[in-house]
Amino acid sequence: MEYNPEFLSQCFIHTLSPQPEPRRAAESKLTELADHPNYALAVLRLVAEQSIDEQIRHAASVNFKNHLRSRWAPSPDSSFTPILDSEKDQIKILIVNLMLNSTPRIQSQLSESLSLIGQHDFPKSWPTLLPELVSNLRAASQSDNYPSINGILGTANSIFKKFRYQYKTNDLLVDLKYCLDNFCAPLLEMFLRTAALIDSMVGSGGGFPGYSKAAV
Repeated sequence: MEYNPEFLSQCFIHTLSPQPEPRRAAESKLTELADHPNYALAVLRLVAEQSIDEQIRHAASVNFKNHLRSRWAPSPDSSFTPILDSEKDQIKILIVNLMLNSTPRIQSQLSESLSLIGQHDFPKSWPTLLPELVSNLRAASQSDNYPSINGILGTANSIFKKFRYQYKTNDLLVDLKYCLDNFCAPLLEMFLRTAALIDSMVGSGGGFPGYSKAAV
């Protein structure tokens, strides 16, 4: 099914309406569309569209997150239509880069969405995720892009949380070793570079890259 971005935008605008009738009509329409294939992908592409007002894109990002929560891996007795594997693959291709290049409010929603996917698919069904995070972490560190670094570390924290609470099994230990082998070195590199940068800034009395003095 093809989704008209302008139509979706109008739906999300109306979900923000203080008037109950247009708001309920828009919510009902989005609920109807959510049962069709590629709905999540269409909403994610709407979030990525910079020409659309941020408030609309933020509403879409919240809808996207909630859609994934109920449909990425629904329970057998759920009435929700699961997201197709082909659509999941496209979402995985888009979401990391989009999250890292979004405004903080949208980045927060996409980070939660990524975490929801990771709970079910990482690492075995999403082998490209950790290499993509590592590549972006190194690039952001080299360019002193600390807003992106924070987004990457927040995402890494969310997908690594499972190692804190799950019972120890051989499969879990294999996954943990995979994460340690691939993430520890770039994480240490980033911390060492940041420590050196802080020392340099303290010595020169300058500001921290990527942030205004007021923000710090």
